Amino acid sequence: MSRCILVFGMPRSGTTWVGKLFDSHPDTLYRHEPDSLRRLSMPLFPDMGDASAFRTELQGYLAQVPKMRSPEVVGKQPLFPKSYLSSVQLSTYRASVLAAKLASRLRRHFPAPYRPTADSSSHTRLVWKSIESMGRLGVCVDALPSARAIHLMRHPCGYVASVLRGEAAQRFSDVQPSANDLWLLKMLLATPTAKRHRLDLDEIAKLRPEERLAWRWVLMQEKVLADIGHSERVLTLRYEDICAEPVAMTQRMFQFTGLDWHPQSERFVQASTQEAQSGYYSVFKNPLRSAERWRSELPPEVINKIQVILSKSSISYLYPENINNPVSSSEALS
Repeated sequence: MSRCILVFGMPRSGTTWVGKLFDSHPDTLYRHEPDSLRRLSMPLFPDMGDASAFRTELQGYLAQVPKMRSPEVVGKQPLFPKSYLSSVQLSTYRASVLAAKLASRLRRHFPAPYRPTADSSSHTRLVWKSIESMGRLGVCVDALPSARAIHLMRHPCGYVASVLRGEAAQRFSDVQPSANDLWLLKMLLATPTAKRHRLDLDEIAKLRPEERLAWRWVLMQEKVLADIGHSERVLTLRYEDICAEPVAMTQRMFQFTGLDWHPQSERFVQASTQEAQSGYYSVFKNPLRSAERWRSELPPEVINKIQVILSKSSISYLYPENINNPVSSSEALS
């Protein structure tokens, strides 16, 4: 399965929903954050000059991803009918995932007895959804010449608000807050794009949590955008624009990645944006309301602090200062 679709973004940036939009197509094989479970040995923020050194590892890893069995990777709901699955196979797949999730209560990552690999389908595209490897996106695209990638961005205020909300509700497995991941900030500060800001770790460590998260967003996005440059195989999209026009933007993503428009995907787009369900990780919600929730959730002084940090970045044009009148995707990303 040489052709693949990468859906990469920061945590809490809508990657799960967008990943399931791709999964809804009958000709895709979806794998949910495999690199968060089976780690790559390459750095989280590799230098593009070293891209060739990681090509063999990435190509070998990609070949193994369809074979993974962990329910966290192969069992993200809902599970859709596929062109390479019979109705009996689909039922077996769903039952297998359910059994593996139940067994995982006793033994973590209990393997699903059955999961499709689409080995016999020459036209199926593997979808690799990741929040772990966003800093590797440029290297991944270089190493995988047949890949197409979606680079997903969310307003830094939306990202910060969602992270803080999740931590307050104890939704994450990490013990320490994301803003306290100084080791990650240290690695980001060592990247060429970050060095332009002339920041040091001690300086960032003294900031408030929301400010540290904002700098994490800025340094990460600058690194990725510098690495992918003007690659014709990467489509950078703002989460807010997908939320505003889910059908049109999903069609755009499908066309970019070589997928046709299918009724099953159209039904899922409609269902996932109209049939709201409770749950922090749910893909069924009012997307625009979710994207804009930070405006009423964050105090004005916090929003201002994040905006000040964003204004120091060369990519601030993507989210202009007048947050009540954001520019369209065609204007911002042209």
